[in-house]
Amino acid sequence: MSIDNEIVAVLAGLVQGDRWLSADACAAYLGQIKRRTFLETIACLPDFPKPMPIGKVKAWKKSEVEAWSEARRHQSNRAA
Repeated sequence: MSIDNEIVAVLAGLVQGDRWLSADACAAYLGQIKRRTFLETIACLPDFPKPMPIGKVKAWKKSEVEAWSEARRHQSNRAA
C-alpha cells in the first residue's frame, strides 16, 4: 500500500460517524496493525463482524467493529 493510501485508511478509521471501513481502515482503526495481520488473525474470528461485499471490496461497518473492540476490551479487563 502506498503512503497516500495508508494515510487515507487511517483517516477513514478516525472519522466520526458510522461508515464502511476497508480492511486497511479496519487495521488502522484497531491499532495500526498491518492489513494482512487484520485479515489473517482478526477478520476471521467467529465473533468479528461479517463484512459486506461492496463491488470487489469487503467492507466492515465502523459501528460494528467499534462494538466488537469494546466488548473484547471489557472481556480482557474482567479476565485480568
